[in-house]
Amino acid sequence: MTKTSRMHEVMQRVYEKKNFTVAELAEEFQVSYRTMLRYLQELSGMGVPLYSVTGKRGGYNLLTKIAAKQVTKVIKPSTYVIGMEFKAPFTALYMAQVHIPSIWRTFNERIDEVLNVANRTNRIGVAFGRSSIYHYVAGVEVTSRSRRIPHGMVEIALPPREYAVYNHAGEAGRAEMDETYFLVLQKLRRQGLNHDPDACTLEVFRSGNGRERAVHLPLKQT
Repeated sequence: MTKTSRMHEVMQRVYEKKNFTVAELAEEFQVSYRTMLRYLQELSGMGVPLYSVTGKRGGYNLLTKIAAKQVTKVIKPSTYVIGMEFKAPFTALYMAQVHIPSIWRTFNERIDEVLNVANRTNRIGVAFGRSSIYHYVAGVEVTSRSRRIPHGMVEIALPPREYAVYNHAGEAGRAEMDETYFLVLQKLRRQGLNHDPDACTLEVFRSGNGRERAVHLPLKQT
């Protein structure tokens, strides 16, 4: 198992447990105390909201700020997105908190260069599935494949598929988004639904309101 995959598993377990000690997680993942402590320090540097508790019953707690709202299912047809992309290693995910807002600002200044926009008041972010890098596209949905893609932008074609949709309201930092994401994964499991980690996740911003977005989590095809 690669370090990136192990870090993803540790992060998911942290969001599931919320309260834990380094020794507990080290034993669960069969690594040394020092190795697990290093993992947790790296997660904290990436924006996972951890804080330590001292004393006999001390350990680590996860700050819980966002409550996941109701989850619904939708089938979305073929989707075409044109926008600007960001790539970084998962071990440097903290970079996304700085660069992605900048990419959105630049894209919003250049949106008039995009042809055949489906809805000019909406924006759509595409977070690519599991890989060794964090890959995100900030853009807009278009009605069909484009023959002219603006300089410095990319086009993404997504096939029809079923998504679990939930609303994220409030802070839009990577830590808050990830917290809601893992809470929703727990809800999906309780409903007998399976998230497809290899497919793209969509973040739809409606009417330019950056504090509220509909997140589309791809479900495994049955």
